[in-house]
Amino acid sequence: MSLYQITYTSVATQQLSEAQLAALLEQARSKNEAQRISGLLLYSQQRIIQVLEGEETAVRTIYEVIQQDPRHTQVETLMAGPVARRSFPDWSMGFASVSPQDFAPLVGYINPQRRHFLLPRAHNTSPELLQLLEDFVASQPTSH
Repeated sequence: MSLYQITYTSVATQQLSEAQLAALLEQARSKNEAQRISGLLLYSQQRIIQVLEGEETAVRTIYEVIQQDPRHTQVETLMAGPVARRSFPDWSMGFASVSPQDFAPLVGYINPQRRHFLLPRAHNTSPELLQLLEDFVASQPTSH
């Protein structure tokens, strides 16, 4: 099985309560486990950064559903392509609700104005972004 990873940002159409986030995570984790997909979701004031990883067809299918989901707007693909290993292998969907102060550096790093960052990457993803996400996650209390 070849591994595939997509990282994207989006904006939720409405602010999600803790109960709504919990329900969303429960549903995502159940579906992801069934499809052997792992990943990470960061959420702050309607802003989302998500990494999905697993078998290519499964990842692409879930991402297509997300792109069509009316709860998401401004869906931007940051990275998509084959990867040698999972970045979040133990998480069906790792999650952190992030303060605006902590989210800002991540959003700044993946600012869509930096067009070179959005260029397709052959056979790898941006190691800088993945390292930034991994470092951020390591410093936060997360749920997975």
